[in-house]
Amino acid sequence: MFISLLTLKGRIARSTFWLSWLTISLIFIVLYAGLDNLFGHSSTLLLYPVFFWMIFSLSVRRYHDLNRSTFWLLLLLIPIFGVLVVAMELLIRRGTAGENTYGADPLLPKHDYLEVQPR
Repeated sequence: MFISLLTLKGRIARSTFWLSWLTISLIFIVLYAGLDNLFGHSSTLLLYPVFFWMIFSLSVRRYHDLNRSTFWLLLLLIPIFGVLVVAMELLIRRGTAGENTYGADPLLPKHDYLEVQPR
């Protein structure tokens, strides 16, 4: 699971995005508080690159589920409006049904070629 948070390939569904984002944020808050209390504020700087990469990775794969390029994240550079547009798309919009240019639909069951299918 942790390795899947570091990759930029593939697609993730809305529910997976929500759950992963919430889990990463809670872990970040707990680690931040722990490091801050134990070693001081400067030790918390170690958390930011990993946290931002994981959130970036989730966002990229969520945009892939919408059949859109990573460059749509550049909307975040537009104050207020850009953040609202990206949030609405990533958090609320339904992904494309079926396979798209970025991979298979994450909501469809995956079949193993070794698995015997009932007739």
